[in-house]
Amino acid sequence: MESPTETPRAEADNSYQQLATNDEEEIGEEHMVVHSPDPEAARLTMLNFTAMSVLFSANHGSVVSCLGLATARLGSTGAWQSGILYFTYTASALLGATYVTKRAGSRNALFYGMALYCVYVGCFWFATLAATADLERLLAWTGAGIGGIGAGFLWTSQGAYFGQAAEEHARQLDQPVETSTASFAGVFAFFYLAEEVALRLLSTFLVQTHLASWETIFAIYTAVTVLSVVPVRFLREYSSGDASATESSASIFSQVTVAGRLLISDPKMKYMIGLNASFGFTAAFLSSYVNGEVMPIALNDPSSKYVGVYSSWTAAVAAGSSLIFGKIAPMTGRTPILVGGSVCFFAVCFPFLVQPDPHKYNWWALLFVYTMQGVGRATFEGTLKATFADFFAYEKEGAFANIILQNGLAGAVVTFSLLCDTPSKYCIEYSNGGLHDVLTFVLIAAFSTVVAVAGYLRASSIHRSEQGADAASE
Repeated sequence: MESPTETPRAEADNSYQQLATNDEEEIGEEHMVVHSPDPEAARLTMLNFTAMSVLFSANHGSVVSCLGLATARLGSTGAWQSGILYFTYTASALLGATYVTKRAGSRNALFYGMALYCVYVGCFWFATLAATADLERLLAWTGAGIGGIGAGFLWTSQGAYFGQAAEEHARQLDQPVETSTASFAGVFAFFYLAEEVALRLLSTFLVQTHLASWETIFAIYTAVTVLSVVPVRFLREYSSGDASATESSASIFSQVTVAGRLLISDPKMKYMIGLNASFGFTAAFLSSYVNGEVMPIALNDPSSKYVGVYSSWTAAVAAGSSLIFGKIAPMTGRTPILVGGSVCFFAVCFPFLVQPDPHKYNWWALLFVYTMQGVGRATFEGTLKATFADFFAYEKEGAFANIILQNGLAGAVVTFSLLCDTPSKYCIEYSNGGLHDVLTFVLIAAFSTVVAVAGYLRASSIHRSEQGADAASE
């Protein structure tokens, strides 16, 4: 175990120095020194970041609305579709997203990721129109593979863009970067979650009022994703990337694998795995089991009209909680918020450990489960990402790629695995006829929340030691 007095980040700083040089030169030369605060420039930076948040949230909100309906509307095809999305999303983060972001620049990589997300939603729409089961599977799974690659680009570049905008904002106001990252995290989380609420509720409203068929609803989601992509090109670009064709193969390999190397070289990163994995486990649990299997039985909802209501409630709770956490974080620090989020994720799983039978649940029981997921998610979307921006400021692309890698892999593993052979209290038969080991699913998710708390406390201790060592060397 690493001593808290060591500064392993120094080695990582050296290994990533060459990769960061271009970004630092392009960002730094113009804004390196600010002799006095410039509130007007800071306002414009915040306005640009807000525009990015609105566009990103419309695009991603359509995607997660489809993802929440995948198993409910497409059955086993949808379950496999979600698993493929998680796997390609994870692989993209590990093997290429950081390279694309560094080469193309954070804004351009964001554009590419959002464009590929359009393919996922569009294929979802065409899958609902397919005349045969084979064509439905082909369209759904192809779209998931392409969309997963885009997701890796999207979240890696969003993290880099977030960090670069926060650093510029801090320079313009001559304030600590941590203050700006906390502010920007709250803004992004609010729009991200609020737009998700609206887009998830859209499907329920249109189905309940008989204004549109499911095919029309997915066509609307496709249109939203496409329309949200175009304006991204007009956002501020903080780094244009390095389009040089003279890079060596070693340099390209170094940039492609930066996420994995950061995971290995910086001890803080491995201790943050629990926080990302716990969200991945509980999100997959809700999507594959609660949305697809519990809700239709508990609420007598075979047409999935209430999936949008509960999913929207989760996002609404998360949006409101993110604003509250943004206000109290300067007073309480991030530790109580992140620990509280882990406790909420545990509360999502625990009821199904006690009682896995879907017939035993009602409106209020499910409302509690989705509320706990909403509060936990607020800590993931806002507080945790601000923490990553501060803990790994020297390698933003690699840090945010690790968020994708860790929670995406967690979701993929539990979506594809955990099968069983003999029906029992915890070996549940899904609507597609497959038998799934819900007990192991719940235990893994619950245990990850305990690991999350212990890991974060250790990573935070290492970070404080690094800050102390840096201050002593100045």
